[in-house]
Amino acid sequence: MNNDPATARIFVSVASYRDQFLPFTLRSAIARAAHPERLSFGVCWQADETENLDEWLEDPRFRIRKYPYHASLGYGWSRAEVQKLYAGEEYHLLIDSHTWFAEGWDVNLIEQLEGKPGPKPLLTTSSPPFTFSDSGEVVIPWAGTGRDGVPLMKAAVIPPVGWIDIQMSEQRKSEPHETTALVCCNFVFTHGRWITEVPEDPAMINAGHESALSARTYTHGYDIYLPDEVQIWHLDYSNYPNGDRNKVWQAKTDRWQAEHTDGMIRRLRALFYGKEDPAILGRYTLGKERSLEEWARLAGLKLEI
Repeated sequence: MNNDPATARIFVSVASYRDQFLPFTLRSAIARAAHPERLSFGVCWQADETENLDEWLEDPRFRIRKYPYHASLGYGWSRAEVQKLYAGEEYHLLIDSHTWFAEGWDVNLIEQLEGKPGPKPLLTTSSPPFTFSDSGEVVIPWAGTGRDGVPLMKAAVIPPVGWIDIQMSEQRKSEPHETTALVCCNFVFTHGRWITEVPEDPAMINAGHESALSARTYTHGYDIYLPDEVQIWHLDYSNYPNGDRNKVWQAKTDRWQAEHTDGMIRRLRALFYGKEDPAILGRYTLGKERSLEEWARLAGLKLEI
């Protein structure tokens, strides 16, 4: 492994489900990187017949697993499939398939991460939106407004099941090394070993997996920081033809959705509330370096249902 940040590699992890903006995301990552030759991409491409990635299929930086969209098993599964493509890169960037990058984002994020205290720093936030002008130019609508800056995140327990809902806060980062208990998967930047130490749980089928990943990351000893400045923007869903992105469960039966949601709920109840046999979690459980109670206090949550 290369320990020199000046020459280290970044594994860019992208799970895409019938997303017309995947090529835009890949082009943005490459064109706006200071060192595109140091990037490698892992893509779980859950595609329909209209999608095309021909320009990257022979590119040695790309490792692509293609599946017909109707074979998808959801968020956790697709991100776990990407993680199988990890090849020991020193850094890891986790993004969505509808992302815009700042100029020189790769150097900037490495410098930010290496400037954080502790042996296991991780950067994350709920990425602010971008959109397109009528002429197709990228627009950052919050730039220069009261909503500009690095967003904080907030969480709430949703009864009676006990979902933990993570949302962007109206508050903005104000401290140099401001920490959080929460991980948002549209932007995570950390060392590559996070993939092997805190692997994605493939049974977590929807966005509720972020709460489990947050607690597991923290209890495995990671210090979770807000970035010093935004380098990644997330597409406003109003830019999709029908005003929203395609979703896995739209191609599934009600029975599939009910069965897999029930399985995910059982896993969350085992992880957070001790209401199910913890053995069902397998290796996708909490770490031993910090307690769940410490995480809940930092998150401002009372874990009761």
